Amino acid sequence: MRVCVFGSSSLNLDAVYVDAAFELGRTLAKHGHGMVFGGYDVGLMGAVAHGVAAEGGNVIGVVTEGLNQKGRDIFPCEELICESDLATRKTRMIELADAFVTMPGGLGTFDEFFVVVSQVKAGELDAKSAILNVGGYFDPMVEMLDRACETGLNSTDWRRDCEVFNAPEPLVEWLEG
Repeated sequence: MRVCVFGSSSLNLDAVYVDAAFELGRTLAKHGHGMVFGGYDVGLMGAVAHGVAAEGGNVIGVVTEGLNQKGRDIFPCEELICESDLATRKTRMIELADAFVTMPGGLGTFDEFFVVVSQVKAGELDAKSAILNVGGYFDPMVEMLDRACETGLNSTDWRRDCEVFNAPEPLVEWLEG
């Protein structure tokens, strides 16, 4: 299985997030899964890629022309794809993946997560999507999504194809199930 991982590309992150990202990468590779991600060797994105590589797993990176011009370090991927912009990059990462994992992040990460779960809801994508809820980071979002279902504001249960985990091992086992 090829798993697309979304997460922060910020620098100077708390070690709890970086360690969890590295462990997620190691766990994916130990289970024989490859990874698709945003291609840069920064933040949680880079930490997951390093974890996959440490266990001999396959890493595909998808970068953009604009971010390349900003001089970001690119992770040494087995395959590197360059797209023109963020929207095209996101579409390409989704096309290359069989399943998705969202780690803590900011606006870009939220965008990627919501695009995937919305496409699954609309029947445009048939894939599982998991959240790695490091340190309870996603608790407010999970509460909001559950409330949207409870109040009828969301017509289907978002957890039908998406689940929340606190550790990589049960998350990967769920993706495989």
